[in-house]
Amino acid sequence: MSYDQVARRVGDAPPLLHTGTSSTAEVLARSGFATRAELGQHFLRSADTARRLLDCADLTSAVQVLEVGAGLGTLSAAVADAGCRIWAVERDARLGGILQDRLRPFGQRARVTINDVRRVDLDGGLDQGSALVSILPFDWELSAALASHVFTATRKVSRGVVVVPRRTLEDRSALGADDGLLWEEIDGISRGEFWPAAPGTLRVVAIRRRR
Repeated sequence: MSYDQVARRVGDAPPLLHTGTSSTAEVLARSGFATRAELGQHFLRSADTARRLLDCADLTSAVQVLEVGAGLGTLSAAVADAGCRIWAVERDARLGGILQDRLRPFGQRARVTINDVRRVDLDGGLDQGSALVSILPFDWELSAALASHVFTATRKVSRGVVVVPRRTLEDRSALGADDGLLWEEIDGISRGEFWPAAPGTLRVVAIRRRR
C-alpha cells in the first residue's frame, strides 16, 4: 500500500512520497498518525517477524486463528498466507480500511471485525480448537485482561501465542483473578520491531488451559 493510500485511509492526505520498500508501519509513521496510548498501540514493522511469530504457534492450516488487536494486518496477513483462516479483531476504527485492504486478497479465509473484543460474540464465530495468535496491547494490565477474556468467553479457543510486555507475564497474578491459564515464555522479540518502539521488554508467550 502506498503512502498516499495509507494517509487517505487515516484521514490525512499529504503529497505522495516514494516509499520504496517501506513497511506499512513506517508509512503510517510518516503520515503523522497519532497512536492511542490507552490502547497500547505499537505496530509490527516486518512481515518476516510476523512469520517467525507464526512459527512459534506451530499451527496447521486447519486451525482457525483469532487475532486481537490486528492493527495494520501484518500478522493477520502472515496467518492467512500460511493457509489458516484468520478472524482479525481491531478496536481502532481508524485502521479499519487499512486492515480490510490488507486482507481482501485472502477472500473468505479472512474476516475483519472492528470492535472491542470484549463486545464480540466469540463463541458464535469460532471453531472448536481455535488458537489465539496476537500482539496484544503494550499495556500490561490491558494485555492480561484481554487474554483472560478470550479464554473465559469461549471454550473454543484451546491455546494461544501472544506478544506481551514482560510485566504481563510477571505481574498478571497481581490482578487477583485465577483464570485457569498457564503462561509460558517461549521467546523474546526486540522492542525495535515495532513502531513506535515498545516502551519496555517484550516476551513471546504460549498460553494454555490448566488440565
